[in-house]
Amino acid sequence: MCDILLSIIMTTKNDEILRALEGMGLSENQAAVYLANLELGASSIWDISKKSGVKRPTCYVLLEELMWRGLASSTNDGKRVLYTVASTKQLMQYEERRHKRALQVAAELEAIASKSTEKPNIRQYSGVEGVKEACNLALLQPRGTEVLIYGSLAMETEYDEFLEEFAIARGKLNMPARLLYPDTAECRAFLERDLAKRNITTKFLPQDKYEFKTHEMIIFGDTLAYLAHSEKEPFATVIESSTLANGEKQLFEMLWEFAKD
Repeated sequence: MCDILLSIIMTTKNDEILRALEGMGLSENQAAVYLANLELGASSIWDISKKSGVKRPTCYVLLEELMWRGLASSTNDGKRVLYTVASTKQLMQYEERRHKRALQVAAELEAIASKSTEKPNIRQYSGVEGVKEACNLALLQPRGTEVLIYGSLAMETEYDEFLEEFAIARGKLNMPARLLYPDTAECRAFLERDLAKRNITTKFLPQDKYEFKTHEMIIFGDTLAYLAHSEKEPFATVIESSTLANGEKQLFEMLWEFAKD
């Protein structure tokens, strides 16, 4: 009975050790081979295989992997190759080095992640529905976010019904909007007729200085949306970047001061 209990205790203890070795980055079979070799001391593949329960061809591969990691070595006694695994002290030193390296890699990844947040996130939208979807991204901003627009008559005429709906949605979200427009008789006449429906404050820039004829740009939050209408299929390019958005907002404010009512 005592022998049975001792066998159970030793088996349980070995299982715990194996799990601990796996926690140190060894595979299940690597852990079994390491523990068998540690108990046997310098041993042949035959003995290690028999002790660990791992087939001999696999033992060769696993011991090669352990040697590559600095956790095993081999010698030749003139008759056969004997394998020896690292001592528990050496294993702990290996684990400490692995842990330090993991911390170093984590710090490097954090640095990469922090830099990546500074890079613009760019998305493309195609077709009329894609352009509408890009515009509607503004409605996902917090309530009260101001929308700044470099406008074009092409957008107003081609998306008339959508822009009315967009204006209503902005109003419900208390999102004011300002629009810069080319100072032409056609644009002024259009806005005099439709400005109330747009729920927007407008100023005009000299026609010879304002080149937004077939495209426009919308600025909201940290996002820029470029809308193009001259192609066979309209499209939108959306750039999320606080740096670029802040720069465009500053430029918009300077032009707003220069523009005419």
